[in-house]
Amino acid sequence: METVWARRKTLEPVFVMVGVVGGLASALAILRPRCLPPRAGIVSWANAAEREGIVFVGSYVRVQDMPSLRLPEFTLAGRSNVGKSSALNTLAGRPNKKIAKVSKTPGSTRLINLYRLGNVCTITDLPGYGYAKVSKEMQDDWRKQIEAYMRRREELKLAVLFVDAQRDPQESDAQLLDFLEAEAKSTLVVATKADKLAKQALQSSLEYLRESLALPSDQPIALSSVTGLGKREVWGAINEICTRSATIDGER
Repeated sequence: METVWARRKTLEPVFVMVGVVGGLASALAILRPRCLPPRAGIVSWANAAEREGIVFVGSYVRVQDMPSLRLPEFTLAGRSNVGKSSALNTLAGRPNKKIAKVSKTPGSTRLINLYRLGNVCTITDLPGYGYAKVSKEMQDDWRKQIEAYMRRREELKLAVLFVDAQRDPQESDAQLLDFLEAEAKSTLVVATKADKLAKQALQSSLEYLRESLALPSDQPIALSSVTGLGKREVWGAINEICTRSATIDGER
């Protein structure tokens, strides 16, 4: 193992421990796929969510306790109070039936919550990180829990990182992106609470997040849990990336 510096613009550099497998630069180019619309013939996961609904499977402390449903899986990650639960309810497409509890207390998600979308995919909601009122010991436990899940969950095809469109880029978000790159995990960055900014201010925020976190030209995708802005675009990107990853894995 050797230490590799990973620096993102405007943020402090962080250390990432990675194994030397060669061709790091070319590997990273694969990890951040462009958010292409779903290919013809791919069943729309957004339509499937609205038609079949997303069902809660269970909550788990350890990744080894989670059942394998043999479906492509994507996970929702982000800082506490970034709006992950609201985003999941928005993606579910059923406004009158909320599947994730939206808490007024940041850091309330302390387990790995597993959901299933029919025979299409599974979704996990990870504990939020960066909540100052939680003890350092608990924050360390959550970090280890998240890292263990990212490394060991074979079904995982994509990590969706939620950032707040109203806030400047956070170092903890940059660190998670660096960790995911080092672990060869595909990522999609989504900017929540887009409805709280005027159009020009939102565009400026997206550009700043893109530059600061070294994101592809089509990320982050703006999402509003109030107006539904960006819901189809987010589903389209998730659909494409997970399907492509599953196809590649099946060919190995």
